[in-house]
Amino acid sequence: LWLKSRLPEPDAKLTTLLIQASTPNSEKMAAELGEGYTQEIIRRIMALTDKAIDQHKAKKIDFVMWPETAFPALLGDGFMHKEFPVVLSRFLRERQLALVTGAFGVDKKVNLITNSLFFFFINGEVIEPHYSKTILLAFGEYIPLSDTFPIIKKFLPQIGQYARGPGPTVLFDWNGFKMGPQICYESLFPKFSRDLANLGAQFIVNSTNDSWYGTWQEPYQHMYMTLARGVEFRRPVLRATNTGISTVSLASGEVLEQSPMQQAWAGLYEVPYLKNPPATFYQEWFWLVPCLLWGSLALLLAIGCYRKMAITNNNAREQ
Repeated sequence: LWLKSRLPEPDAKLTTLLIQASTPNSEKMAAELGEGYTQEIIRRIMALTDKAIDQHKAKKIDFVMWPETAFPALLGDGFMHKEFPVVLSRFLRERQLALVTGAFGVDKKVNLITNSLFFFFINGEVIEPHYSKTILLAFGEYIPLSDTFPIIKKFLPQIGQYARGPGPTVLFDWNGFKMGPQICYESLFPKFSRDLANLGAQFIVNSTNDSWYGTWQEPYQHMYMTLARGVEFRRPVLRATNTGISTVSLASGEVLEQSPMQQAWAGLYEVPYLKNPPATFYQEWFWLVPCLLWGSLALLLAIGCYRKMAITNNNAREQ
């Protein structure tokens, strides 16, 4: 409570609309493999967005957020003239909407698909560079040791092989907003969010898909571990997920309305933030706690070894 009372007052505010499409994994996988559902998934999330906009006509929405891989097609340079990107650009241009969305990109250096986050202007044009996920999921987005032993890929053909992104080196800078993008469980690594904060991010936009974990423990666990980054670096965290839990947490740590799980849903949030957030103690002294913990462990081990040697020596003298 004392720390919260010392927080500087926000000097800016944004209004965002989070969309939770609740797309079944079977449909997402079929779309990724080119076996259908792409058009239906896009139609569904656009209809949900339209319905939410209609419900909040009186509000000026700064930007909309869609979850991880919510747009099941390739975006970015070389793909914006394709059928589905053209549909998306027209949708945003006609409604004058800015959008943060998960989709797929291509790393042309290695010719591999990327799990990416894109920002679109209100005119339907995409900001480049986009952000591509860096901390990939083992046996989901890459096969460990497959670069050293390529034959492994032949035994596990069903596992995707994605290119890694550039790390926390990209901000979405638009209309005075400086957004720090991260995808899914990259939020579990404090250093990733610290690097975004050091770049000058005013808030973090996290796009996630937890749909294969069901509704029991993991969605809650993942949500709170993600929102912890907002407390550590005193920045709001905007979290849009496919099936829940979507929400916003403020720099104070206050968690706003949480979405239901496994349901299509949309939520409008007014989020206060600082235009130039100061560095927190944790941000500046990031390595202090790990050094103290490892140092304490080393000291305890040294004390234990010394005592064991002393006991052994005493026993030897007594004999």
